[in-house]
Parts: sequence; structure tokens; C-alpha cells
Amino acid sequence: SALKRSFSTRNTFSSPTNKIKRLFNDRPLLSNGLIGGFFMCTGVLTQQVYFDSNIKWKEVITFSSLGFALGPAGVYWYRWLEKKFPGTGLLAIIKKLIIDEFVWGPLTVVSIFYVLPFFETLDHQYAINEFKQKFLNAWIGSAGFWLLFQSFNFRFVPLKYRVVYLMAVEFFMILLLLFYRYQY
Repeated sequence: SALKRSFSTRNTFSSPTNKIKRLFNDRPLLSNGLIGGFFMCTGVLTQQVYFDSNIKWKEVITFSSLGFALGPAGVYWYRWLEKKFPGTGLLAIIKKLIIDEFVWGPLTVVSIFYVLPFFETLDHQYAINEFKQKFLNAWIGSAGFWLLFQSFNFRFVPLKYRVVYLMAVEFFMILLLLFYRYQY
């Protein structure tokens, strides 16, 4: 009966899930932007609360904005990679890993060590110095981290959820990169 269906726990709990799935299907740029902003925001807040004990709201807003931008960019990036190197076979994954690590990897590290310092200080020279001092070590260090996680991403995660996976893992990478950025 209709009354029985309206009180069914299956209908109650499946509705938000269906709405989220529909959002990812109908509005992938918006949904991935929101996910990216959320994970970057929570990453920087976690770092500040546990390691700094001082919340810098300008940095939180900057990171959230960066995540909101990287989410939609990631949608296009992963679509392009999948189109260029389709499939989940070993050779396709290796090609995706190489391209991802030498194109997307440096862009994200540049965003941490140039873009964010620039927006925090509006001082180009400060941002350049930060970038020169830390980029290479951070990129090399993150390459090892990402090769493992991106292998899993390219092999098992459906294309429309790859940015979500990436941003969830990025939460932990942000903690590491920020720790590195502020310790040295």
C-alpha cells in the first residue's frame, strides 16, 4: 500500500543517496567542485586545529576555493585521460599514471607552493621563493604517494567518481604538504 511505502526505511534512506547520484550524473562540475571545496577546507582546518591551534580564515577560504576549482578541472582531466587511454588494463593504467604524475601532479603542487602563498600575501616574490624552495621535494615526495592511490583509482573507481576519490585522498595529502610547507 502507499502508506506502507511512505514509511519504508528503504525509501527514506535511498532518497538522499539517489539525489546525490543524480547530482553527480546531472551536474558533475558542481558536485565535484563542492566535494573538492569540502575536502580542501576540512584538510586545511584539520591541519590548523591539530598542528597550529590557530585558524587562519583567509587560508581556509583560499584552500576551499582552490578545491572548488580543482574539482571541475579534475572532471575534464579524468575524462580526457580516459578518452586518450581507455580501459583498466595494466598498459592503460601505466600511461595514465605517467601523464597524471607529470601534468596534474605538478599543477597541484604548484597550487600549494605558489598560488596559495600568493593569495595569502599578494606578494609575487614571496610566492616565487616559496615555490623555488619547496616545489621539487614536495613533487617528488608526492609522486610516490600518488602512484599507489592513483593506480587504485584508475583500476577500480568509475570515471564519474574519480575526482571524489582523488579529493578524499587529497585530504591526507594536504595535511602532509601543509606540514611540510610550514615546517621548512
